[in-house]
Amino acid sequence: MGCKGKVWHQLQQAYHHNARQIWVFNVGDLKPQEIPISFAMALAWDINSIKHDTLSQFFSQAAEREFGSVLAGEVGSIWHRYDRLLALRKHEHIEPDTFSVLHYREADTVYRRWKELLDDAERLQARVSEEQKAASFQLVLHPTKASYIYNKVRWSQALNKLYARQRRNSANTYAQIALDAFDQDFTLSEEYHSLLDGKWNHILMQPHYGYEDTWHAPSRDMIGGLCFVQKRQNSNPIVGQMGVAVEGHEGVRPGRINEESERTHPSRRDLVPGLTLRPMSRYGPEARYFDIFTRGVPKINWSASALQPWIKLSQASGVLLPGEDDARVDISVDWGQVPDDFNEEVLIDVQSQEGDFEQVHLPINGRRVPNSFKGFVEQDGFVSIPATDCPIETPYLVLPDAGRLESGSLTLTPGTDSDVSVPYVHYPFYLFTETSNATLVLYFGTTLDLSSEDILTYDIRIDEEQSQSYPLQKRTPESEKNAADKGWASADGWFFAASDNVWVREHEFNLGAGAHTLHVRLGHANMLLEKIVVDCGGVAKSYLGPHFGIKA
Repeated sequence: MGCKGKVWHQLQQAYHHNARQIWVFNVGDLKPQEIPISFAMALAWDINSIKHDTLSQFFSQAAEREFGSVLAGEVGSIWHRYDRLLALRKHEHIEPDTFSVLHYREADTVYRRWKELLDDAERLQARVSEEQKAASFQLVLHPTKASYIYNKVRWSQALNKLYARQRRNSANTYAQIALDAFDQDFTLSEEYHSLLDGKWNHILMQPHYGYEDTWHAPSRDMIGGLCFVQKRQNSNPIVGQMGVAVEGHEGVRPGRINEESERTHPSRRDLVPGLTLRPMSRYGPEARYFDIFTRGVPKINWSASALQPWIKLSQASGVLLPGEDDARVDISVDWGQVPDDFNEEVLIDVQSQEGDFEQVHLPINGRRVPNSFKGFVEQDGFVSIPATDCPIETPYLVLPDAGRLESGSLTLTPGTDSDVSVPYVHYPFYLFTETSNATLVLYFGTTLDLSSEDILTYDIRIDEEQSQSYPLQKRTPESEKNAADKGWASADGWFFAASDNVWVREHEFNLGAGAHTLHVRLGHANMLLEKIVVDCGGVAKSYLGPHFGIKA
């Protein structure tokens, strides 16, 4: 039973549609589901016992009941953060390519959140009394550690594949990290089964690696696709033994070279896009990064520099030994020193004492929005807006714990009648790009029409254009056939939406540069709006979509 905020929302919908006698839950094994079942049963007993914004209190109260008042805050916080991370995607549907290792630091951020949560859970496990250790292991440490290990396997598999394509020595390191984590997963299950003289033996026997793109359970755990480079072999002298890779690009023909025509030291001509970072502006990420790595046998003594004094590097020199970690250099900008009319590509020189030389290209734009504008600003060819960041008026409601993002979801108060006149919510945004094919992307939680007569709709308009109404779901002959043959929901695209935990809806607009206002109206209380993106051509492929920008 995943994201409790989503469960709260759905049980409220059930209650307000008069399903008040019997609720049926598919929970699998009862043993590991004590907290989710307690949550559902509390709402079954009293639908008002947990409010839309008191989920943290529920976790703390449950923790106090099990572990006492001293540890209640820590345990409750771990459960709460664990629940929010579960909302990203079901574990069995997380594969190495689910979270992007190239864009928006997505995979690294998900991995870091799990690592921070595990660190807290392990500190807690060390503090609980001997009498509580088995309970704490089963209720707190195991789910956190098992989830961390699973995500670590997928994260390291993804980096292994990327780094191998780039011929990094560190590709082999991440292959070993994946194998070690895969082994740690089974060791953790064995530890669980041995607790209290085997009281909970066999509970975790079901294989959980190898689902791939189906719901059918694997017969045995399996991870595949690991890559290795020959670390005793040097790279072609044309490319050299020092490699540079930039955030957002795996490189042009990564790991390969045309000896007759390629121009390197530094890379030139058609190789330049592979060394070019996404643009930086006052309204985008605080930093971009590039990696320096070894791709041969020699030690690398490297240094990096930029001509502009307002370009700040997190480190400017270092030594790389084959088999050790790569060097990541974060680039930040002192925007107070950047002229407003600056719009150029700056170069960052990266060289080694061994004779390697490369240049990182970084587009910088110092432009500003007018002082009179207040709202969301285009960064890197898009505007990304949390749906909950707007003035909230009745009957709208923010569910802070529903949806994939930490910003929560926007919905209507449970019980809101579809016939009630619902106002629009408003999102001011500013574009620097003038485009005839901007794409408005709306991310909705995966709810379904309640019946053919009670469908989910939303209305949108930009500026003073005429409002358009759209159904959240549509049905096709193929989706109706899947519903009849496979028992799926009849909404088109349901199989992938159910895995992604989100419906993505796109609409095309012709937008000029300058200030605009998006107006959105939800037509049903069974809707959850998480995120809004205006794509002017700059959105890169990722699972969660582009990160939120800075408001002016």
